[in-house]
Amino acid sequence: MRFGADRAPETGGDMLSAQLKQDFRSPWLRGVLAIVGVTVLVNIGFIGYAFIFPPNLVVKDYYERGKNYFHDQHIRQEELPTAWRLQLMFPDPLSVNAPKLCRLYVMDHQGKPVRSGRVMLTAYRPNSSADDFKVALKLVDAGTFAAPVNFPLPGNWDVIARIDAGGQHFDTAQRIFVQK
Repeated sequence: MRFGADRAPETGGDMLSAQLKQDFRSPWLRGVLAIVGVTVLVNIGFIGYAFIFPPNLVVKDYYERGKNYFHDQHIRQEELPTAWRLQLMFPDPLSVNAPKLCRLYVMDHQGKPVRSGRVMLTAYRPNSSADDFKVALKLVDAGTFAAPVNFPLPGNWDVIARIDAGGQHFDTAQRIFVQK
């Protein structure tokens, strides 16, 4: 008795399908396909998460500012002799929900303490704009602006202090770390 005598001869497509069925029984092929499938699904999940919860940037117009940085360099060089000196001071260590006095020392281009102006301190959370906040600093002494600042979360914060006085504005930035 011949093997397969009662069946019709297999065509090329039938042989290929039989070979695929046999290959899919191999645990090695199943393992490789499972790894590829899980990798694709995880990547799709990460991409979907990035679209639903996009990472926030510190500045909304970051692209325009970066693009214009080198084009505006000569303007900044011309303004350097009239620039004011600002120094932002925080006590060490900073802790969550523990208000600490923040100070901004300001001197004009002649080295004299500034005696008036409006100062706004803005704290940015690099990974989430939902926690950003602003605090107005008050003039407490010639050239010194201060106010208590309370950070609600631990971690890195980007702090920008901006003074508007006499039709001019200057700012300084600092990255700080807040402990738990």
